[in-house]
Amino acid sequence: MFRLNCFLFLLVTMNPIAFAGSFVEPADAVQSYITGVSSGSGAHITAAYADNAEIQYYDQNGDYQYFSRDSFAEVVNSGNQWDARIEITNLLVTGQAANATVEFTWGANGENGYVDYLNLIKTDAGWTITNKVAQYIQRD
Repeated sequence: MFRLNCFLFLLVTMNPIAFAGSFVEPADAVQSYITGVSSGSGAHITAAYADNAEIQYYDQNGDYQYFSRDSFAEVVNSGNQWDARIEITNLLVTGQAANATVEFTWGANGENGYVDYLNLIKTDAGWTITNKVAQYIQRD
């Protein structure tokens, strides 16, 4: 039993996405989100977002989408790689609050995209994303 507990402890402490909000910098939480959506990893989404986070956006059909953190993690958790250029284009930090803009671009000529606005907060545990709003955009 001791050996199993030691193994579980090591597994959890060595896993960089084990605990939501354990990020030292806001960009670290945002990068976990980016890794999650680009690699199809729901675990990265769960780690990046607060447990009560809300995700809302308008998709490429103009339809409004709403997800809790866990339902969004389930949708993302496909294991599929997303061939999109994803970058943090703006990061504003005021004390223990932050806002990040993340832009997604894909398609043969970069004609498809999303612009995400993420709000973050720093707690005793670290930085976490509290909510996301986003809009699909068609680029010319």
